[in-house]
Amino acid sequence: MLVDYHTHHYRCGHASGTLEDVVKSALARGLTEIGLSDHSPIYHFDEPQPFPNTAMHPDELPRYVDEMLELRERYAGRIAVRLGIESDYILGWDDFYRELWDGYPLDFVIGSVHWLGRWNVFWRELPDGKSREQIYEEYFLTVQAAAKSGIFSILGHLDVPKTSGHMNGQLTPIVRETLHVIKEADVALELNTSGWRKTVNECYPSPEILRYAAELGIPVTLGSDAHSPDLVGADFDRALNLLARCGFQAIARFEGRRRYMIPIEEALIALGQ
Repeated sequence: MLVDYHTHHYRCGHASGTLEDVVKSALARGLTEIGLSDHSPIYHFDEPQPFPNTAMHPDELPRYVDEMLELRERYAGRIAVRLGIESDYILGWDDFYRELWDGYPLDFVIGSVHWLGRWNVFWRELPDGKSREQIYEEYFLTVQAAAKSGIFSILGHLDVPKTSGHMNGQLTPIVRETLHVIKEADVALELNTSGWRKTVNECYPSPEILRYAAELGIPVTLGSDAHSPDLVGADFDRALNLLARCGFQAIARFEGRRRYMIPIEEALIALGQ
């Protein structure tokens, strides 16, 4: 079995292709499950779509879910289409997001910290009055809160601020602390392969962080973070071999917000290895 639980399509404004294009690409690559997980609307600004090239408009969310449901039925027996979302996590918004996602028939919810208040972690310019060290600590404390919230199945691209130079992939004390919180909360991490396609040239999270996560027994899944259909399942051979070297024995899959494990050997066989 082989799965990809992090994909995007045109609704987010910075990806290409339709949901069906993603499903067809997954089929062509021999995946047994495909997780559809576009960016959720941004809710903590006053405007309904403050950054049109960042996330879908709130009005699109019901249509997005309806389309996923239709694709799940249409492709049943050929590939398992899992309904998901990549949700922001904003401090103080736990009840809002919990109620929102409980209202949809999702198989999984990725929790990603893209925003610290109204500052985006992909922005290179620091917010006024804050140092890089302060942002680094605030980011991981927010990830800890996301893990503790109980809202999420998966935590997305754990060390993603390294993309903008705000951290590196080292296993610092606060990263260790964060991993212990994630373990206690029983939330999965993803090995997100998109970092290998960026200038940082390192997966999310780093191999050093992944090794410690494996020591703790934190479950892990695979996500390409594909923003075009041709990138579905990208670098999964490299990812699975890295996970095995780090000490992981299995990868996670999700159905009805419940987690199941697939032996890594099965996934490697699906890749022809």
